[in-house]
Parts: sequence; C-alpha cells; structure tokens
Amino acid sequence: MAEKLTSRERILRTLRGEPVDRVPIHAPIPWSPMWSVRGEEPEWASDPNYAPVRELCDQHCDALIGIAQAGVNRAFPGIDEQYIERLPEQQNGPRRRRTTIVHTPKGDLRTTDEWEEGIRTSWYPEPLIKDKEDAERFLSIPYEFKPPDLSGMEEAREKAGERGLTQAHVSTPMVCVSRMIHFDQFLEWCAGEFELIDRMVCAVQERTRDVLDYVMGHGGGPMVWFGGSEQATPPMMSPRLYDALVEKYDAPLFDVVHRHGGLVHVHCHGKISGILDRLVEMGVDALDPVEPPPQGDIEMGEAKRRVDGNITLMGNVEFCDLEFAEPDEIERQVQHAICDGGKKYMMLYPSATGITDLTERYRDNAIRYIEAGLKYGTFDA
Repeated sequence: MAEKLTSRERILRTLRGEPVDRVPIHAPIPWSPMWSVRGEEPEWASDPNYAPVRELCDQHCDALIGIAQAGVNRAFPGIDEQYIERLPEQQNGPRRRRTTIVHTPKGDLRTTDEWEEGIRTSWYPEPLIKDKEDAERFLSIPYEFKPPDLSGMEEAREKAGERGLTQAHVSTPMVCVSRMIHFDQFLEWCAGEFELIDRMVCAVQERTRDVLDYVMGHGGGPMVWFGGSEQATPPMMSPRLYDALVEKYDAPLFDVVHRHGGLVHVHCHGKISGILDRLVEMGVDALDPVEPPPQGDIEMGEAKRRVDGNITLMGNVEFCDLEFAEPDEIERQVQHAICDGGKKYMMLYPSATGITDLTERYRDNAIRYIEAGLKYGTFDA
C-alpha cells in the first residue's frame, strides 16, 4: 500500500484485518503525542537520553491514547468519596506517603500508598483489607451509582485527532479486589475463602458495569483497555479459578463494550497459552503483550495461529531485553515478532516501558526497535 496512513487509521485497519501501509509500532518508552498538545510534558521526559528516541516516536510510533476511566477506582472500587478521608502526605527523604481512612458502617479501614521521586510507580505497604472482618466492612459500604464526570473526554478525543486510537481504561473486578489485599493473602483466600473473594469480585463487577455502560453510552472508546488478569494465570491460579474469577465477571463487561460498538483490548502478562482460547471465546479484540518464553509461554507465530485473526496480537519484545540486550538482538526479536506467523492482526509492542531514567543501552535499543519495526513491518517487504 503506497498510501501513508495516520496512526489512528493504521491501528483501526489492523484491528479489522484491512490493508495497511505497515505494522503499527507502539513506543518503546513512556511517550504520548498528547504531551505537546496538552502542554503537560512530564519533567522526567527532558532527560537527554530520551531526546533521540522521542524524535523517532513523534515521527513513527502509533499511540493508544487514554481518554477516560471507564471503571471504578482500583484502590477504592466503587466507594463513594463521602466515605473516604485522605490524611496529609508525609515526606521522608525522596519518598512520600499518604494514609487514607475509609469509613464504613462496620468500622474504619486504613491503607497507605507511597511514591518516590524519579520513579514512575507506587507502592501500597498497608493494604485496605487485612482480614475477613475488613472484607465484611468493605462489603457493608452503601453503593449508589453516580455518573462520572466526562467533561474532558470529548476534548481529549478532539485533541487526539488522528495521532492515535483513543481508549478508555478499566481495571477488571478481580484485579480491583486483589489490589485491596496483600497478594499472597489474596491467593490463599482464593483457595480457602473462595466465597468471600467471589462476593467481593461480584460487588466490584456490578459497580464497574454501571460506570462502563455509562461511559460507553456517552462516547467512550472506540477501544476499552482492560488491565491485568495475569494474577489469575499460571503459576498463580488454575484454569478453574480463572474461569470463576475472570471469565465469569469479565465476559459480561466485554459484552457491554461490544453492545456499544466498541473494541476490547486486554492486557495480560505472563503465561497466556492456557487462556488464549478463552480470550477468543470472550470476544477479545486485541491482546498485549504476548510474551515469549521464559517470561511467557508462547511464541508469536503459535499465538497468531491459535487466534486465527480473531484477536490482534500486540507484542512481543521484552522490557528486560530493551534494558540489557544488544541492539542486534533487539532487531532479531522485532523481525521475529512481526514476521513469525504473518504480519496481519499484529502490532509491535514492548512488554513494558521504563519507570525511571533511560540508560544509554535502553536508548540505543529503543532506537533499533523503531528502526527495525519500520524495516520489517512494511507489507511491500
């Protein structure tokens, strides 16, 4: 195809299996074409090692642009602000801590979150739910749907224009529940206190469905990103528990998206071979990051064969290789990801991007990743 497509049209055509000029390339660094449009460029993006990579991203990368939350707050799922009390932040060197109290009819819940200067992630050393009594406190909180504020959604879509495909974000119900509990305890409860876990997931799913239906009914999408069912894949959980806690509750949410004419994008790290057929049955339209062994358990060509065009696969270059491998190895991985099993229904996509300063090795590998994506991703090649 001689015609050069916009990023938005390139991604949409890829999802539909229609002819494109080349395989879409997701940025190998934290990057958004919206930074310059919104005037909200992060301070860390001025790091000198970002400059040559960002220039290539601006020229060639295809963005999935978040425009709205279409689900509940993962930290406080479906809990109305009237029950939440946020205490003043505390500073300890480069680290900040915030304590939050949630008032419930059965007593207070408490959680803490921490952030560190220069690192783009957070920790929650004290979870909201610590024992079964806390779980009952969470379930006792009155729930009433209140439409979310979508005043900025249309403006964000207009500013995105053709720079990329817009998508709303949803944390899946099981992930919201696991976020409120220490993960080892969550896994123990899935085996020994399943009825309690199931009640919480069911409650969060109801609240998520209300928000999702409202957002999609008011122009959300066209894509909806569902985050993180990897907590239920091997070696953490069995297929039986995946069916009970993910498929049972996520599939109806996917139906809401499709009923509104939207597309479902699922994010799932790790070993997905055992759930790939389920994802097809659930109606997933796009899946990332499709990790190869040893982090994952399936090569891209095999995954393409298994889904047979029913899912656009986004992958499968590992973050650890972008950080540590040689540039020639990155080019080999990009070629394999794109060409193994055919180029249709495929988007080049890293398993993750950095959360702190960009090293020189990462810079060089990110440049090679983009260059190789252009080299091997054309359909004339």
